[in-house]
Amino acid sequence: MYISELELHGFKSFAHKTHVKFDSGITAIVGPNGCGKSNIVDALRWVLGEQRPSLLRSSSMSNVIFNGTAKKKALGLADVSLTFVNNKGILPSEYSELTITRRLYRSGDSEYLINNTPCRLKDIMELFMDTGMSSDAYSVIELKMVEEILNDRNNDRRRLFEEAAGVTRYKDQRKRTLRKLDQTLKDLQRLEDILVEVRKKARSLEIQAEKAAKAKKYQKELVQLDKGYNRHQFLAVQEELKPLKERIENAEKEKREISEKLNRLEESEEKAGNRLIDKERAQAEAQRRVSQLQNSIKEMETNLRIVREKIKNEQGVISGHENDIKQTKTDLDELIDLKQNNEKQLNNFADTQEQSERSLKESKEKFNELQQQYTQIRHELYELEIAVGNTNKKLRDLQSDRIKLESKLENSEDDRIRINRDIEDLEDEIDNAKGELNISTNKLEKVNLSLSEKEEYLQQVTKKREQLEIKRENLREAIRSEKSKMESVKSEISLMESLSESSEGLPGSVAFLIENHSDQFNTLQTIGNLLQTDEDKAAALEAALGDAIHFIVVDSMQDAVRASGILKENKKGRATFIPLAELAASYETAPESIFHHIHTENKFTTVAQLLTGSVMLTDSIEEAIPLPDQISSAVTPEGDLINSNRFYKSGSRNKQAGIRLGIKDKLDKLYTLLDEHTKTYEDTELQLQKNQQQLEQLKPENIRQLLKVAQKEVRKLEQEISRYQSGIQVYQKNINDLINRKENISENEDRAAEQLDSLQPEQKELQEKIIELTDRQKEKKELMQSLEEERAIAQNRYNDAQLKHQDVKNRAQNLEKEIERAERGIESMKSRLESRKEMMTESAEKIEKYKDSIEQTELQLERSQQEKLVADEKLSEAEKAAAKQRGEIKEINDSLKELRRKKEVNTELVHHLTMAKEKFEMQAQSLSDHVWETYGVLMDQLTEELPGDMSADEAKNEISRLKQRLNRIGEVNHLAIDEYEEEKERLDFYEEQIDDLQNAEKEMRETIDEINQTATERFNKTFEQIRVNFQSVFHTLFEEDDNCDLLIEKDVEDPLEAKIEIIANPRGKRPSSINQLSGGEKTLTAIALLFAIYLVKPSPFCVLDEVDAPLDDANIERFASMIRSFSKETQFIIITHNKKTMSKAEMMYGVTMPETGVSRLVGVRLDEVAQA
Repeated sequence: MYISELELHGFKSFAHKTHVKFDSGITAIVGPNGCGKSNIVDALRWVLGEQRPSLLRSSSMSNVIFNGTAKKKALGLADVSLTFVNNKGILPSEYSELTITRRLYRSGDSEYLINNTPCRLKDIMELFMDTGMSSDAYSVIELKMVEEILNDRNNDRRRLFEEAAGVTRYKDQRKRTLRKLDQTLKDLQRLEDILVEVRKKARSLEIQAEKAAKAKKYQKELVQLDKGYNRHQFLAVQEELKPLKERIENAEKEKREISEKLNRLEESEEKAGNRLIDKERAQAEAQRRVSQLQNSIKEMETNLRIVREKIKNEQGVISGHENDIKQTKTDLDELIDLKQNNEKQLNNFADTQEQSERSLKESKEKFNELQQQYTQIRHELYELEIAVGNTNKKLRDLQSDRIKLESKLENSEDDRIRINRDIEDLEDEIDNAKGELNISTNKLEKVNLSLSEKEEYLQQVTKKREQLEIKRENLREAIRSEKSKMESVKSEISLMESLSESSEGLPGSVAFLIENHSDQFNTLQTIGNLLQTDEDKAAALEAALGDAIHFIVVDSMQDAVRASGILKENKKGRATFIPLAELAASYETAPESIFHHIHTENKFTTVAQLLTGSVMLTDSIEEAIPLPDQISSAVTPEGDLINSNRFYKSGSRNKQAGIRLGIKDKLDKLYTLLDEHTKTYEDTELQLQKNQQQLEQLKPENIRQLLKVAQKEVRKLEQEISRYQSGIQVYQKNINDLINRKENISENEDRAAEQLDSLQPEQKELQEKIIELTDRQKEKKELMQSLEEERAIAQNRYNDAQLKHQDVKNRAQNLEKEIERAERGIESMKSRLESRKEMMTESAEKIEKYKDSIEQTELQLERSQQEKLVADEKLSEAEKAAAKQRGEIKEINDSLKELRRKKEVNTELVHHLTMAKEKFEMQAQSLSDHVWETYGVLMDQLTEELPGDMSADEAKNEISRLKQRLNRIGEVNHLAIDEYEEEKERLDFYEEQIDDLQNAEKEMRETIDEINQTATERFNKTFEQIRVNFQSVFHTLFEEDDNCDLLIEKDVEDPLEAKIEIIANPRGKRPSSINQLSGGEKTLTAIALLFAIYLVKPSPFCVLDEVDAPLDDANIERFASMIRSFSKETQFIIITHNKKTMSKAEMMYGVTMPETGVSRLVGVRLDEVAQA
């Protein structure tokens, strides 16, 4: 196998498309320095997949594209193709001839092709792995690589051995496996963290699901038992209601008889009360006159005491003013003497004050002068200290920068090589991850499409069920509402029928006629039954009618007489009759009367006008007072009434006020309303049944089950995609970071070198500046110490002068203040004397006025006392008359009290019986409501019975026990069962994932152990072969007795990373290391190692770039002879300047640069020339 052709276009200096043909033997490439010979070697490296710009002698990969010259434009891409003849089957058998192509565009995009088929870089790398032909294998050797192989700074030496042993593929596989193992361990850790939360949640849901199941069982038992118990209790309540209704009717009859007697006595009481009011009014008038006179006498006596006390007070005030005047004159004389003494002292003190000010001014000027000098020197010293500190800091920073720069230059090359290797590994991982990502993405798209269709259908079903459930609740609520309305209307109908049939509330005589003889007359109706009004005015109409509500309307006077005869014959009491024939055609009605709010038949209109035409309807009694002329009384909507005599009837409003008005009309309306509610109820029941059937047909459980399976698959694929995407992003980010770091390294190296050169003069300048600043600092410190002593003396003198001056100043100010205080006191004393004299005159005048007032008050008091004696006699007579009337009223009240007691007992009995009846009815209603609200059915629809051996009390206790169990269970998540199943599936999924990852971890560790074992065995075997060959070749190139060997590092943690040491001691030399050999000896040693490797595993081709440059003529001959012998198995491409090496070539290419920056190639076959 050999290289048959190399095609370049736009690669470095080869701007034109260039074809280089090779034979299987030796080809030499020659030309002057700088013509582009080594660009051919770079092209070979580059097309084989080299990713390190530094090995291509470039700062960045884009520099390999032809960048243009003064006459030729830059190109947009670099294109290199390399063709192999696979005649030895080294490459896969399907390739008899193989062409690999690499293109790079200025945009940064790359293309790789194998036989014009696009591929990945990884495919090319794997194709040539362990063949000795990869970009970093021993098939391409440059002169600088000789030094690198011998120094082994970056483990280059070991890579040659690995390539020969064929373990590169194993190490690459181990590296990928280790990376996958690391990712697997991270995934395992992440899943274990998730699993902790999932297990915790699943356990919680499991407990909730158990509670929900238990609660469901208890709830079912409770519903069955509760329905039977409620039905049993409802039937029992209905049995209790029957006797209660009979007792209520009897009590109501007795109540009506008591009410008639009570009405007659109340009329007598009202008349007696009116007489008592007149007598009490006269008594109150007499009492008011007595109280008025008594208060007037008391007021005059009080005034006399006050005036006498005022005279006494004014006399005391005059005495006090006389004493105050005397004391004030004494104080005035003392203040005048004090003022004169202080003025004299102040005049004598002026000279002392002037001398003190002069001394203070001189000491202050001296101190300020010294202080200013001291401050100036101190400021200068502070600036010097800052300058010294800043300069020292700059010097330290500069020295630190120098150390950092030197360290950075030492580490740059190691960083660059390490970065290139990391980039290669990361690009391999990206290619693998992208392939897996595409597979998972395609699967996810298909699963998502199926999932979306199922979710859309489930949403439609769920939405339809939600609408039906909302409608069901609305229908149930409508049924409950209609049932409640029906029960309410039925109750009203029952009450109205009861009132109509029993004549409850009517006087006994009226009730007797209505119940027993109404069929004997054309018209025999009460006013209350004939007249109707709106509900809000019913109480007002009932109050306006008063007793007339029970008057009986008949057609004629003959009917009235006949009806009264029936009452007399049966001894049923009296009644009031209104014959329609005896009434006028119409009666006058006031505009504001309640008549205008009454509804009745036309024939009864005159009756309504007669009874209500003069009764005014008003919002409040206060608005009706005084009553208009046409109005006999006024009534409010609440039933409060006042008549023309100012009798006012009011109190709490009866709940049944106005209920007896228009009973027949109300019954007709109630029956119509009941029919409407019944129809609505039946229609709603039918809609509810239809709704329930529709709900039964829509069951989304099966769809949810299919969704769970699809969602589980989606989650699994999403996790895989997320893992691949995250990995690609991390790898790409790391590559970008590494590229940026690599580009920065070269820039940093140049900057570091420039900075190092510029630091030396700056460092010297800073050291000289520090010495100068230190000397100046010392001089300023000495001067400041001298000034500080002088300043302290001047400050003490200035402080003494300040104290003395302040003392003199304070004494003068105190004298001035004393003089001012004395002057203010003198003026105040004079003003006080004048004020006291005026106040004494005012007090004397007040005393005279008070004495005149006393004389007038005493005369008026005597007259009032005589008038009070007459008023007392009149009050006594009025009290006796009122007491007599009260005795008469007391007798009536005693009788009323007894009747009211009986009525109250009867009312209480009716109340208790009614309460008991209502209680049972409420119990029945409560039971019905409970059944409806809880179970959505009517009581008469219940069929459940209590268990045969269980009483009502036992059932109640059992219901309580079941509720307690449910309460002990507490709030239940009814969705917990389904949620637990879903979370259990999720838990099983994650546990399955962990099992898979653990198995994968185990398999990868076993794979790594197997790789290590196989690679170590192959490497050791190949190393021993190369070692023997190295000794043989070395002795061929040097002398037989020269010492040489290859040693491998022992007792290392990873045998595949053990270092290899080369021992070479030619011609009796004993160098301490291989670096002490000469350049030629190093080159021959490296060549010996290279050909020792070829003897074990020959590379199909070998490129040598000026490797023979350090060799002398004797060694060149040996080198050339060895090339010739190895060319039988290996194709050699040699770049050289040596004529002896050129002479061994079978074909030679000359590289020239006829145009600056653009290389040209000229080829010659030397074997054909020699034959010619």
